[in-house]
Amino acid sequence: MRSIGVCGVSHSFRRWLSLGLVVSLSLGAVACSQEPPVASPNVLLITLDTLRSDWIHAYGFQSENTPVIDGLADRGVLFENAIAAASLTAPSHGSIMTGRYAREHSIGTLNGESRLEGVETLADFFRQAGYETGAFVSNVVLRRRIGLDRGFDVYDDELGKSEENRPAYFERPAEQTAKRAIDWLTKRSGEKPFFMWLHLQDPHGPYTPPSDYEGKVGPVPLRMKSDLSVLNRNTGQAGIPAYQALPGVADPAHYAGRYAEEIMYADYWLGEVIKTFESRGVTREAVIVLTADHGESLGEQGYFFQHGQSVRPELARVPLIVVAPKVAPRKASDLVSHVDIVPTLIDLADLSVDPETSGISLRSSFTSDRTLDSRVVFSDTEGESGLYGQNRLTRVLGSALSSRAVQPGGSIQSESLEETESGAWRPVQIDTSAVEQISNYLDRAVELVPVGAMAEEHIEQLRALGYLDPEVGPDESNSKTPAQGTP
Repeated sequence: MRSIGVCGVSHSFRRWLSLGLVVSLSLGAVACSQEPPVASPNVLLITLDTLRSDWIHAYGFQSENTPVIDGLADRGVLFENAIAAASLTAPSHGSIMTGRYAREHSIGTLNGESRLEGVETLADFFRQAGYETGAFVSNVVLRRRIGLDRGFDVYDDELGKSEENRPAYFERPAEQTAKRAIDWLTKRSGEKPFFMWLHLQDPHGPYTPPSDYEGKVGPVPLRMKSDLSVLNRNTGQAGIPAYQALPGVADPAHYAGRYAEEIMYADYWLGEVIKTFESRGVTREAVIVLTADHGESLGEQGYFFQHGQSVRPELARVPLIVVAPKVAPRKASDLVSHVDIVPTLIDLADLSVDPETSGISLRSSFTSDRTLDSRVVFSDTEGESGLYGQNRLTRVLGSALSSRAVQPGGSIQSESLEETESGAWRPVQIDTSAVEQISNYLDRAVELVPVGAMAEEHIEQLRALGYLDPEVGPDESNSKTPAQGTP
């Protein structure tokens, strides 16, 4: 898709960056928004935090812990091979909202210290088309300061609950976010179509579902059978991250069960929102897209209950389900990415825009497989970039990889992996062509845009998450790089 500006005025994204301009497109979007066609559908985009696809019943999980998500899968297209653009929350959502990979937008691979600038978002496109737009988010790194609020009439990021293990870190449980979203939905008159983004924090750790969900799934055995000790930090191998610690609990199977129960809790409240969403669209058709920002390590490579430390499949594979009018239910095996969500929703809503993205509309995959056999997609985190092909992954990682591109004087390693019939991933000979593609991708990385000095409250929240070094203060909050592998 090519790039267009506000009200159809062509522009080059890189030209804006090279000129160093910071342009507010949202004001122009309001001024020139169009009246939408009567047939325009209502659109709901759902992102769940830290949800592995293989812990959803529709994707093969043994417990029936996700009846609502399963119901969406029964009505739409379930993509079996969807890859997250990043294994951290802010970068992946930047890609979901722009259709650009993490190193192609100004959030980059940082998680709370950089903001989106110089590019229009999915909400911009819907608002320009005459839609009402609302967003309801639950994670501190998605607060409006990172720029994802652009294009939204309402951006609800009030976080009122403190974590049990980290009093300085505020989040919002699924019930509270869902009720705010439901309230917004019930106030829509129906005269205009609406686009809503719902982000639920659950099942992000610590895994503390409400008491009436505890025990509904029970312990889920992992490869590690013995008890784990609690680490003195939020990342690391062969232990329970400090922020995940549950009092008196050392059995990894118990933590895994709590993870599944948090998914069940989020699934219930997701259902309440969907019921309200569909009840408001009596005269309009509905489009629903569900995905997750990234997965979670549950013992792979010795990492437990954390994410962000790599782009391996346990962190990169996410659910992607599309429900739309006249789209028959099916499972699609094509390799797809977060960056495909923008062009797909533009296509399904028939918006008159053609933005420059790295994604494609997935309409062809709604009816047949094997249309994207040669496709490759990128996935990123701090210090690492990966290239996924069909059942293959090549990773480039090391100290030379900053949040943006390759830095002189650092080390770089490469690794290629291949998925076996059993689902395991084994090392294979380095794919030099894939390494070259990653190198070219890194070379075209755009400049990171700092968020500006942070309020002390936000610094404490990010520090509690492990996103900032302990010594970072308000005036230097943008000069520090978050620790790799943060929760």
